[in-house]
Amino acid sequence: MTVKAHEYRSPVPPALETAAGWAWRIIVLAILLIGVGWVTFKLSLLFIALMVALLIAVVLEPASAYLRKRWNWPPAAAAAAGVLGLVVIILGLLVGAGTGIVAGMSDLADQVIAGVSTIVDLLTDKFPTLQQTLNESWSKAQSALQNNAATLLGGVASIGSSVTGFLTGMILSLFSLFFFLKDGRRLWHWIVRATPRSQHDRVNEAGIRAWVTIGNYTRTQAIVAAVDAVGIGIVAMLLKTPISLAFPIAVVVFLFSFIPIVGAFLSGFLAVVIVLVNTQSVGFALLMLAGVILVQQIEGNVLQPVLQGNALNMHALAVVLIVAGGSALAGIIGALFAVPLAAAINTAILYLRGHDTYPYLNRMQDRPGGPPRAFEEVSAEHWERFDEKVAQHLTPKERKANAKQARAERRAARRSR
Repeated sequence: MTVKAHEYRSPVPPALETAAGWAWRIIVLAILLIGVGWVTFKLSLLFIALMVALLIAVVLEPASAYLRKRWNWPPAAAAAAGVLGLVVIILGLLVGAGTGIVAGMSDLADQVIAGVSTIVDLLTDKFPTLQQTLNESWSKAQSALQNNAATLLGGVASIGSSVTGFLTGMILSLFSLFFFLKDGRRLWHWIVRATPRSQHDRVNEAGIRAWVTIGNYTRTQAIVAAVDAVGIGIVAMLLKTPISLAFPIAVVVFLFSFIPIVGAFLSGFLAVVIVLVNTQSVGFALLMLAGVILVQQIEGNVLQPVLQGNALNMHALAVVLIVAGGSALAGIIGALFAVPLAAAINTAILYLRGHDTYPYLNRMQDRPGGPPRAFEEVSAEHWERFDEKVAQHLTPKERKANAKQARAERRAARRSR
């Protein structure tokens, strides 16, 4: 008997067949992600430099746009002013505060060493057998140093290449920052044109909202970090912490505050430990802990809702997991960039699914990315400029003849004067 195609039943259970179909798709997707991760790792210097430039461009773009619109500066001049202003500010901070930070960190290291020595002495007095354990540990450490001397020397020799990589990344970031400020809109429109034509408007609007999300996040985190640093630094000084230690505490708190949730915990813990080591008082350390909690509660419950609202639209658990994942993949750099990237992607996906986080952008004329209009109009203007300035309608011989004729006309005009 002949079995028709529509009557054939596979001996494989439907559930297993469905699972197998999903399995090979997941495997292909995993291979793709591994490939992307490998390329990203190999080009980590490039990606980090571009991300740093992107975050800074989000902050400086309003100032650059103001110079272009209010004072009619050329785009290149406005972008150069933004980059030079950033360089001047960084150099000023390094020159003005660098000495104090270095001295403070040195004092801080001395305080920590003294505190650790005191703790060790107390422990050995209470537990005499601990002295033998410490001596054995020290002997093992010396042996490890002797056995791995070549490795350590190699690590020291690699410092020069690390410094070179840092300088290269910094120069690349400044170079990218200039072009993000000067031609950011054109670069974005090039990306949009690479997508299917039917999706141009949706992709363009989603990208604009992602940009606004990163801008809101970066500016808010900078303000919050400054408030945290000043507040915790003042609390440390009130608890008899010298300025040489309070200032480095404030600097560390400011930098760590750019890592959501986790950074606040780490910087607060560090501040408490420093006060404990400096004052040798558990009471002062508890007061420092109370001050840290108070400052962070004011920041989290008052400042952030006022400055940012629910713009990120991300649960605290998601933020913690994203920070942990970014840190595991790329260390401190991953922890810094993971949340703004995830927030931008989340905002773009929400828009593409019909949920606009920023409806006011639909009527905002001076928004990032240009006033609201169909992307086809933007694309038409681009191709008109392309035909006028880029497309070569004449052969090389004709262009040469035209140039020769233009020179002859200019010479004739000069003689007629």
